[in-house]
Amino acid sequence: GLATVFLLVGIFRIKAGDREGHGKAMKWAVITSAFFLAVYLASKVHLWVALGRTNVTYAPDPASVWAGLKSLYLIILIPHVILAILVTPFVLRAVWLAKVGRLEEHKRLTRWVFPVWLYVSVTGVIVWAFMEFSGSLAKVAATVR
Repeated sequence: GLATVFLLVGIFRIKAGDREGHGKAMKWAVITSAFFLAVYLASKVHLWVALGRTNVTYAPDPASVWAGLKSLYLIILIPHVILAILVTPFVLRAVWLAKVGRLEEHKRLTRWVFPVWLYVSVTGVIVWAFMEFSGSLAKVAATVR
């Protein structure tokens, strides 16, 4: 969620002509995204060590409203995962281009990288909400203890 906020601040700052503010916001978008990725990968390792698997299954209570939303969950999850994997090296390239002052190339790249990164950031929160509020995470947490 914080990455989303920093991404939006960053785009508004650059549109206002504030390169310094844009750079700071985008730096924090990268930091928060990298921190999330590190924690996410650590959770995968923890699941593997504790349960011998790396994924948490979407398993809401069959009587809950969440049970009827599995198709929607998958429609959001699948492109989220694919795009998250694909956009990461391009985000790193965009950061490098900005750092070395190749701003025209940076602008051309970020015209499509930014909306994809924003989509991944927003849908990541939505995927988490599905897992949290459906009780799927709690089920796994109960088996890990």
